[in-house]
Amino acid sequence: MTEKEAKLANGGGGMAERKVPEVIDQEVIRREASSILAAGDVSLTELWIEFFARGGMAGLEEFEAFVRGLMTVANTDLQILDLTLDELRNP
Repeated sequence: MTEKEAKLANGGGGMAERKVPEVIDQEVIRREASSILAAGDVSLTELWIEFFARGGMAGLEEFEAFVRGLMTVANTDLQILDLTLDELRNP
């Protein structure tokens, strides 16, 4: 068996392995965001700016609707918001 055939047989066909994105519970993130906002640590606009600065795609209105439980956002935005909340909790 050639080296190339061995790689193909072992799943190493030269293509990078794709990671399955982590699915985050929207309700958990929503509660954490609401908790930080209720504590008065940051305003909704400040939280959105931090989120947006890290690559979040939701606009301010969409972000507010998510935090208030009126709509969902993309999993990527949830991951970015989770990171944002973590960084605000642990500066």
